[in-house]
Amino acid sequence: MKLRVECWLLILLCAAFAAPLLAAPADDIASKVDERYPFRTDFANADLPWYVPKNGEFPPHHSDRRISGELVSADFIHRTGQFRATHTGELIDFSMPPYGSVIHLNAEADLRDVPLGTFFLFFLNQDSQGNFNRLATMQDQFSIDAGHRFSYRLDELMLAEGKLLCTKQSLAKQQPDLGKKELLVTAATRVWRGDKQIALADLKPGDDMLYNLTGKTAKSPGRCVDIWVGAETHQLATKTQRDKFTAFTKFRGLPGWIDRTSGNELTATLFSGDTKSFQQTWKDDLKVGAGTNCCVANDELRTWNPPVDKEKGTIKEVKYISTDAHGNSGVQIVFTVNYMLEGFRRGRVVRVFGAGWPLKDQFYGESLMGYGYARLLNQEVVECTPKEYPAQFPFRTDYGNEHLPWYQVRVGEAPPKFAEHVMFGELVSVDAEHQRGQFRQDRTGKLVDFTLLSTATLARLNAPAKLGDLPPGQRYRFHMFQNTSGNFTQVNLIADEYSHLAQNALTYRIEALRLDEGKLNVARQMPQVKNYNGDMEAPPDVARTELRVSDATQVWTKDGQAKLADLKLGDVVLVNLTGEQTGNPSRCTDLWVGVETHQQVTEQAKQQQTAKK
Repeated sequence: MKLRVECWLLILLCAAFAAPLLAAPADDIASKVDERYPFRTDFANADLPWYVPKNGEFPPHHSDRRISGELVSADFIHRTGQFRATHTGELIDFSMPPYGSVIHLNAEADLRDVPLGTFFLFFLNQDSQGNFNRLATMQDQFSIDAGHRFSYRLDELMLAEGKLLCTKQSLAKQQPDLGKKELLVTAATRVWRGDKQIALADLKPGDDMLYNLTGKTAKSPGRCVDIWVGAETHQLATKTQRDKFTAFTKFRGLPGWIDRTSGNELTATLFSGDTKSFQQTWKDDLKVGAGTNCCVANDELRTWNPPVDKEKGTIKEVKYISTDAHGNSGVQIVFTVNYMLEGFRRGRVVRVFGAGWPLKDQFYGESLMGYGYARLLNQEVVECTPKEYPAQFPFRTDYGNEHLPWYQVRVGEAPPKFAEHVMFGELVSVDAEHQRGQFRQDRTGKLVDFTLLSTATLARLNAPAKLGDLPPGQRYRFHMFQNTSGNFTQVNLIADEYSHLAQNALTYRIEALRLDEGKLNVARQMPQVKNYNGDMEAPPDVARTELRVSDATQVWTKDGQAKLADLKLGDVVLVNLTGEQTGNPSRCTDLWVGVETHQQVTEQAKQQQTAKK
C-alpha cells in the first residue's frame, strides 16, 4: 500500500514539473498564426482583433475567449449570470444571446437546471465595448470529458485522506492510460450508480467515473460535488437532462431567428447548442407539410401571449446547413404564415411550435404579457422599454442607443426614466451638509466622488432616507448622470439592496446552508399572483444566487438578533451587502428573516424618519 502511494506521488510530482515544459512559451503563442481564422483566438493570431458578434450571425467556433469559473448567480428570466473566475477570483458577468446555450451533463440545459457552485468552462465573445461577457456556451466538467469521450478509472480509494486516485482514459478510442488524476472528495460528495445514490465507500477499483467540481481556484483543484459511476449511469444522466430540456423547450417553442421574408413566407434558422440531439429530437415535428404556430419573441426568448398572438403556418422546406458556429442547430425551415406580423422581420427572434404542441403563456415573470398586481410592483420582470424599443429614447441608455449622447440633467428638473447610468459601489464617506460623498465602485475599486441632485431620492430599509442616514461600508445602487465635463458624478437615486428587493416585491428563499464555506444558496422569488382563473398561485423562482456570510454578518428576526446557525432551509430573507472587489468578495452585512421582520424593520425606519422631521 505504502509503495503504491509513493509511486503515485512520484508520478504526480513528475507531471507537475513536466507541465511547464510541455506548455508552449507565451512568445510562441503570441507569434503563432492560424490562417483558418480571420480573427484572434485563444491559441493564435494575437495580432488580429477578436471577433465581435453581429445581429443575425452565429459566432464561429474558436472566435471566443475561454475562461473557467464557478457559477455563483443565474437570472433565469433575462438569461444572465455571474461566475467567479478560477485563476483570478474575479467576478464576471455574462449575458446569453438568443443562441447562447448551457451544456450540463453532456446535454443542453436551462440556467434553472444548473446547481450553483458548479465549475464550468465559459465560452465568451466581446460586446460592443470590448468586454468578454456574451456567452456563446458553457460546459461543466462532465460535459467536457464526455464530449471528448474521456472518463476516469478508479485505481485506489484513499477516503481517510479525502482522495480518489484515478487514470484518465478513453475507452472509445482504445486509450487506456492518458495520465494520472487525483480527485478530492468530502462527506458532501454525492455518488450515483444508475438513478440511485450510493456511499463513497461503495466505490471499487476499476469503476469508470465522470464527475463535476466545485471550489476550484488558483490554489485548489476543487472537490467532486457529484460522481457518476459506470457508462450506463453516464448515459442515464445525459438522457435525463436531455429529456428535461426537451419538455422545457416544447412548452415554450423552438427558438430561432428569421433569416429572410418573402411575401407570406419566412425562413428561420433554429438555435441549439447540441446539434446532433436537436436534429434527432425534432425530426418528426419539422417535416415538409407539417403545421406550425409561430410567435414573436425577444432576445431573451420571452414571448408575449402565444394562445392569442400565434400565427399559423405550414412548413414548405427543411434545410440542413453548416453548423460550424455556436448556437446553430443546423436546421433551417421555410414556412408560410397566414399573416405577416410586425415582429416577423430579418434578425428578429421567434418561437416555433409544432403541430399539436400546447400553446400556453410562459410562466408569470417569464412572460412579457404579465398578469396580476405584482406586475405593477416588480419592474425587473416587465418588458424593458429602452431595450426593446430604443428608438423611443432620444438619448443613450444602459440598454442601447450607444451612438447617442447621455441625457444631460437640467437644474431643478427630474431626469426622465431610464436616462440614468446605474453604478454599484460601497459607500466610503458622506458630507451631509453639502449633499455629497464618495463610493468605491464595484470590481474596479475606483473611488467616485458624487453630489446629490436637488431631485434625488434615497432609500434605506425600504424607507425614505437622508444622506447622513446611509451607513458607510455598505453597497448601494447609484443612478448617475454626467457633469459638464462628461464624468458621472451627479446622483438622482441611492438605494441599498434591501430597498431594491422590497420595492420590486422580491425576496430570497434559502435553498442550501453552506455555513462551513461561509455561503448560502438562495432563490429569488416573487409574491403570489392571480392567474387567469382569479386564483392565487406562487410563480416560479426568477433567479438563484450565492450569498457570502461571515462572523461579522448580523442576523435579525422579529424577536431581535439571532445567529447564522439559527438559519433554516426555506427561510425568507432580505439582505444588505458590502461591495465586491477582486480578492475581497461581497458579503452580507445583515440578513432579515421572515416577512413579519421585513415589515417591522421598514415600519421602524419610516417612523424614525417621521420623528426626525
